[in-house]
Amino acid sequence: MPSVSFISLGCAKNLVDTEVMIAKLGAAGFDLEPDAGAADTVVINTCAFIDPAKAESTQTILEYAQRKQPGRQLIVAGCLAQRYGETLQALVPEIDGVIGTGAYADIVELLADVEAGKHPVRLEFGVEPEHDFLPRLVTTGSATAYLKIAEGCDHPCTFCIIPQLRGAFRSRSETSILGEARALASGGVKELILIAQDTSMWGRDRGHRRGGLAHLLEELHEIPGLEWIRLLYLYPATVDDELIEAMATLPKVCKYMDMPLQHAHPDMLRAMLRPSNGERYLEIIEQFRERVPEITMRSTFIVGFPGERPEHVDYLQDWIERARLDRVGFFEYSAEEGTPAAELDAQVPAAERRRRLVRLREAQRQASEEARRLRIGRRVRVLVEERRTLRRSDPLREYLGAAQAWFGRSQGEAPGVDGGVYLCGDVRIGAFGEVALDASGPFDFVGHIVEPQGATLA
Repeated sequence: MPSVSFISLGCAKNLVDTEVMIAKLGAAGFDLEPDAGAADTVVINTCAFIDPAKAESTQTILEYAQRKQPGRQLIVAGCLAQRYGETLQALVPEIDGVIGTGAYADIVELLADVEAGKHPVRLEFGVEPEHDFLPRLVTTGSATAYLKIAEGCDHPCTFCIIPQLRGAFRSRSETSILGEARALASGGVKELILIAQDTSMWGRDRGHRRGGLAHLLEELHEIPGLEWIRLLYLYPATVDDELIEAMATLPKVCKYMDMPLQHAHPDMLRAMLRPSNGERYLEIIEQFRERVPEITMRSTFIVGFPGERPEHVDYLQDWIERARLDRVGFFEYSAEEGTPAAELDAQVPAAERRRRLVRLREAQRQASEEARRLRIGRRVRVLVEERRTLRRSDPLREYLGAAQAWFGRSQGEAPGVDGGVYLCGDVRIGAFGEVALDASGPFDFVGHIVEPQGATLA
């Protein structure tokens, strides 16, 4: 059978799509080749959310188009494929097939068309088969897996292209989600990370007026073998009291909130067509803190949105200091073709956007330092993931007195964005351990094992 290699770019939702395609091709008899240069077919799953993501995807496509040898195939999948479709093939004739975000489950059929000499383009949004996520090859290690519970988005944010790339919001059925979760747990997964464009909206298109995600968490909580259930990408207008209560009372649900807010000033939120206002956001944050002690909170903000004035930045800086979030990601506004915001007047110059970003990052740095300081001395449960070498410039290297240490995450760290915990002691990859946090650096903690738990998974 021919061999196929995957390159997955962009977010965790894209990664899940890649894992589904890998497993479908494996089940169809294709050989999975880790070296893209040696594969008969290369599939690039692209991102097109903002300009840097489009640039990375385009550069990757061109790189493999230039390296393509006779008899080999190049397939472009994902968001860039969905956005530009046949135009991609016209601009890069080395592309043999294009498959969008709503059709990736048809990857086997698409490659059959390519083999037959066709140049297929599949971009249609269909109702995704309930169990099309199985089989799936998890690529995130033996203990952690992402679980996509919905696709698409109904929110009209003026800066965002996602509804055009992913379609309308549509929840997966409870049966489908629980079936995949049980399959992942039986395969050794200990941490499930629930993802969607708006995770807290799950079920509202299936008859749950409120409390849908809380109900789903209760069902997932009963699955044997699962230890952690982590939620990413909550939306302030769809977070309800039932969800906060579920996080407070279900031991397996991580005490971790990731809720992208994008701004806090009412003028900016109205311009973005985002819900509510900064004061209401502070109320939601306080609700989480009251019901979920020691919760870790993360958000993201856009800097330099069209029409943003100095007083809006002053307000956001003051809000950041009041909110005392553990971690915040800041992004310069990117004018995306096809979005209402790209047509707005009063675009903020790039140099000014950068100055504002640096200023706000400094305000959050102080808040994050204080949040880390308050965690020193606590005992936390850590999932050990790998052995790492610390950079020479990392202050934790001097503290540890060693160049290498074990690395893991507590409930307060999501993979890929939050740092983690460096450990000394007798630990095993894939196991949990009770860890005392001794010190912190700019992003990570140092701790020592108090009590190992569980058996090795690797």
